Amino acid sequence: MTPQQVIEFWNNYADNYTSFQQGDMPERIIERLFETEVLKPDYSVLEVGSGPGTYSLRLAPNVRILTCMDSSENMLDILFKSVKEKEYTNVERFLADWNKYTPKKGYDACIATLCPGSGSEESLIRMERSARRSCIIVSWYANHGDDLNEKIWKELGRDYSYDIRKSTGVQDWLRENGREFKLEMFNTRIIQDVPLTEIIKREKSAFKAYGQKDVEDIIIKLLEPCTKDGIVHFDHLNEMKLIYWKPAE
Repeated sequence: MTPQQVIEFWNNYADNYTSFQQGDMPERIIERLFETEVLKPDYSVLEVGSGPGTYSLRLAPNVRILTCMDSSENMLDILFKSVKEKEYTNVERFLADWNKYTPKKGYDACIATLCPGSGSEESLIRMERSARRSCIIVSWYANHGDDLNEKIWKELGRDYSYDIRKSTGVQDWLRENGREFKLEMFNTRIIQDVPLTEIIKREKSAFKAYGQKDVEDIIIKLLEPCTKDGIVHFDHLNEMKLIYWKPAE
């Protein structure tokens, strides 16, 4: 997709986005970052790809200033509705495309939370140029909530997989460039009973952004083995990886 199509995708998908597949991992990850003093209460933090605030709303009460960057206006609208409700006054809205952002060393820390492309060399360099003390990446290692998405694509004749999540590209770049880093893994068991109609609505919204409209029958066919009385049962172990390091001066 073009950059504009990516923005349109997230704008269209914003209302259907859910962090359920992450379970309690966001809370544990944020707690760990403060335990290790990778983040500190007096820090100013740039969050890349904040989305609707899965991590933002946990970071905000614990840092001095939090700047939430996202290229999706709808995602930021959802986030800042929550910011207003919680009466946080230290959160800044930053509507911008990270891939076009000209970094400045104006932040103590830069954190990318499930931001597509954040593991590229260009993004890693941009993160280091944005932060003085800490760079942090939170990414999926295994999200079985996406298994259906992958299977739908295969039914449509496209072999799209999430194998890249197990890539060691970030660690390799950091190691090759002399950075000392920490890698920590988190996992949680997700047990969920979801109405089939809800899954159809969510998946149709996602695939519509790719120009695919006729996916309802495919979804019903794929989920038939785990559907009973219109309810789909999921039981799987999801994993995330946390990587953090001190940027080069």
